[in-house]
Amino acid sequence: MSTKVAPETLTLEVKRLIKAPRERVFAAWTTPEDITKWFGPETCRVLSAKVDLRVGGEYHIRAHGVEYGEIEVGGVFREIKRPSRLVYTWGWTDAPMSEIGETVVTVDFVDVDGATEVRLRHEGFPSAEPRDKHSHGWNGCLDKLEKMFAEACAAVGEFSWNELVTQDVAGATAFYTKLFGWRTEKFGASAPGMDYTIFRSGDTQAAGMMKSPMPNMPSSWLAYVTVANCDASVKQAAALGGKVCVEPMDIPTVGRIAVLQDPQGASFGVFQPAKK
Repeated sequence: MSTKVAPETLTLEVKRLIKAPRERVFAAWTTPEDITKWFGPETCRVLSAKVDLRVGGEYHIRAHGVEYGEIEVGGVFREIKRPSRLVYTWGWTDAPMSEIGETVVTVDFVDVDGATEVRLRHEGFPSAEPRDKHSHGWNGCLDKLEKMFAEACAAVGEFSWNELVTQDVAGATAFYTKLFGWRTEKFGASAPGMDYTIFRSGDTQAAGMMKSPMPNMPSSWLAYVTVANCDASVKQAAALGGKVCVEPMDIPTVGRIAVLQDPQGASFGVFQPAKK
């Protein structure tokens, strides 16, 4: 009686920190519209993407690359833990990539102070050559994913964020979740002593909320404008007759903010995004 020994397979592991909440990164990984923006290296263009996001559901991505022309990859979801983990099979349907056979991809989305570390493990390669080609492909994907979120940030001079400051966080939560269907989550990168809540509309961050720092301060919405330099903008606002309500302060992994009033008494915030 003979015993067959399975051939040794190789594994690829890739990590990348993406400056976006993991719920949003998870959504980008599983939403066809987003997949068309980041899938493949720079020389690859996605033609179509279909996702049936359930255990046993299938996905299919059709793309065009310089090396192989049109090619399709697809598979079946084995494990879905939103927003922390995905496990799915991976198989090319067109030669010569189809000769690799079926492999397995595991992606963990780890929260790192409001950003997301993507930890990808792709296993089952029959040799080093296809593993290394997929290393180039996955790193290209993550380059484009990182770029996609960077470009989503508002440009300097544009309104970039809305924030509710209120004495009654519980009451405001009940009101806005029922009115707009928003849901809430605590923000992990708040400044020391600050309890901050994110309002979400689907997978999108709609606004933020925090408790008023002063007992007699009325509840109000505050809009932020993106600036190149928070401290310089604060000095310029003061020189122009504005008032500094909250001095510049850092929000870890997010950026630097301040709250001002114009000479007519209207309040607004300025926001300098954190550097990569």
